[in-house]
Amino acid sequence: MSSGPTAKLIDELVLAIGGTVHDVRARHVLAQALHGLVRLARSEQLLEMQRDTARAMGAGSRRETRALMRRLGKRGQGQLRLALQDSEADRA
Repeated sequence: MSSGPTAKLIDELVLAIGGTVHDVRARHVLAQALHGLVRLARSEQLLEMQRDTARAMGAGSRRETRALMRRLGKRGQGQLRLALQDSEADRA
């Protein structure tokens, strides 16, 4: 498992709920359930962010969202190439 702040908080919750109970299996199951809830919440948050981004860009479907992202990516790459060409022209 990760050792970030979320994992530490989960460990503290398990200790607070389980106390000094010597049932290692119960503590492990509780910790894994809490980790699963955190992963689910993160994936739901990511999905909401993607939906909000699609709405902000005016896309009504996943296909339209992907097409808009590709167009934005191509536009960004073109600008990068121009910037690189300008820097190469300055060197010459």
